[in-house]
Amino acid sequence: MKFFKALTKWQFWASILLMGVACFGLYHFIFKVWLVSYTNHNQKIEIPDLSAMNINQAMKTLDSLDLTYEIDSIKFDSTKSPLSVLDFYPKKGFMVKEGRKIFIKSNPKGWRPTNLPDIIGKSKRLAFTQLKLAGLEVGDTIYEPDIAKDAVLRVMFQGKQISKDAELPRFTKVDIVLGKGLEYGVDVANLIGMSLEQGRSSIMANRFEVGRLNVDGIVTDSSLLRIFYQYPLPGDNYDQGLPVDLWVSEKEPKDLAGVVKELDRQYRNFGDNDSISAAKYAEELRLQDRELEKSNNSSNEPAVPKPTKEQPDGIEFD
Repeated sequence: MKFFKALTKWQFWASILLMGVACFGLYHFIFKVWLVSYTNHNQKIEIPDLSAMNINQAMKTLDSLDLTYEIDSIKFDSTKSPLSVLDFYPKKGFMVKEGRKIFIKSNPKGWRPTNLPDIIGKSKRLAFTQLKLAGLEVGDTIYEPDIAKDAVLRVMFQGKQISKDAELPRFTKVDIVLGKGLEYGVDVANLIGMSLEQGRSSIMANRFEVGRLNVDGIVTDSSLLRIFYQYPLPGDNYDQGLPVDLWVSEKEPKDLAGVVKELDRQYRNFGDNDSISAAKYAEELRLQDRELEKSNNSSNEPAVPKPTKEQPDGIEFD
């Protein structure tokens, strides 16, 4: 009986001891083996030098090391090669765990494009400031006669007009067309004898406006209409932007003498006996016809070289 009691006591303590050993073994396995293996506690990866690589090489290198990465390529650096690595963190030589994220700043391929701001009609100073803020540069400044002095009329790029919001490479040069402002006291060209189309072109070229058109007689063909009177008169000082009135007809100059005399009385204050204007108009038409005929004849005749004499040394020709 005592033997069995002693055996039971021994078994009890043996069981306690076995339980302790089992708990210690389980603790050692969980915290010293499995957990260390699971968390890669002792596995360290050294960050390589990415500064000499382009972004594609850097990505392949980090992929081979089981490291993740995040790339920022917003700001372009013109002193560095496109797609080169500008900076990275953690730096070269740092020891990190597998899967650690590496932050990389990469140089993009080039400057990001920009958009042309709305500068039409704005002053030269304001337009130039807005172009600079948009990352654009001013090339040539071209002035054209216009009532809005120093206001932007058009924006040109590579010889073509562009409108607002047009996408352009950053730091591109654009040409600006500005208003010159209208001039005052400009001599009015002599339009007498011109066709209606020629007269209109001359008026617009000198920055005047085509005013009232007065037709004398029946019109059978508008291309036959010729200007026989104008106001302001030829040679008058006139401000650009104002209208020039025209009188046109298909009639011969001699048939318009009375009309011209009446117009002279109205616009030149000539008397009833003055016929200077009508005669001058007829003479101008004759001169223009002669010049035109001379020009046509000279263009049709072949050029004949003039004979030349060769004079030997020491001999004089009379």
